[in-house]
Order: sequence, then C-alpha cells, then structure tokens
Amino acid sequence: MNSVLSLPLLIVLVFASVTFFNSSQLTSAQTSTSASSLPTASFVNSFEKLVKDAHNLTQSYQNEFGKWKAHQYDNKTMISITNNYLPKYENLISESKTLQPSKEFQNASDLYTKSLGSELQSYIHFRNYLLTNNSTENKLSSKFLSDAFNYEIESFKVLKSSGLFTIVP
Repeated sequence: MNSVLSLPLLIVLVFASVTFFNSSQLTSAQTSTSASSLPTASFVNSFEKLVKDAHNLTQSYQNEFGKWKAHQYDNKTMISITNNYLPKYENLISESKTLQPSKEFQNASDLYTKSLGSELQSYIHFRNYLLTNNSTENKLSSKFLSDAFNYEIESFKVLKSSGLFTIVP
C-alpha cells in the first residue's frame, strides 16, 4: 500500500509546497488606483483574496492528509474529513466563477478556476480510492492534482506578465 501511495504523496507535497510558495508570493504590483482602473483593481483584490483562501484551504486539507499518512487517521476518518472539505472547494470554484476579470485577465481567471476544479476532482478520486482501494482512483487523484498544479502555474504566469501582479522569489 505504501508504494502505491508514494507517487501521489509526492505529488501532493509538491503541489502543496508550490501552491504555498506561489500564493504567499502573489501580490499586487499596483500602488495607486485611478478611477478608470477600478474594475481592474477590484478584480486584482478579489483574485488575491481567492488565492489566499484557496491556499489556506489546501494547507488545512494537506495537514489532515499528513495525519492520515502518519496513521493518525484511519480511512473512514479521512473519508469523512474529505467529505467535509469538498463543499469548501465547491464554494471556492463558485467564488472564482463570479470574479469579473477584464479581457486581459479572463484567461488567467479561467485557468485558476480550472485549477480549483481539478483539485476538487483530485480529492473526490482520493476519497473514492479510500472507499474502494481501487488503484485507478488513486492514479486519477494524482493526475487531477498534477493538472491543478499546472493550471495554477499557467494562471500565475499570465498574471505576472500583466505587470499588475508580482511573484516575489
């Protein structure tokens, strides 16, 4: 069982650490706001809040996952925990869909929404794996988590290239 989980665990840990790095380093490069840029400023602020909220939720879930991995939780407990987190991810996706980006940020916003959706799918498949011990579910969980990571990175690249966001090394 540990060998089956070693790759997904590695992906989860990399995703969580990169998500933590990116979301904690994503900041607005705007220092002042003119009246004509208020919609952009509103999107920038809303997007930053969404990223921080998503980061906090992911960190919280990954802490629970770590307890499961350390055998502090059994599968039944982890299934229950995962079930409690799924609606929280659905709420983040809904929040992401309500953002009103300018045309310049539409692609980045869409990519970030896809990232959140893929992360949600990953946890659904992980829960299914815990329920069934079906290794295909475990592989799907890893695939969706990898997709989430890639969508997030692409989103941040678009935002960084706009000059309105910076990612501080």
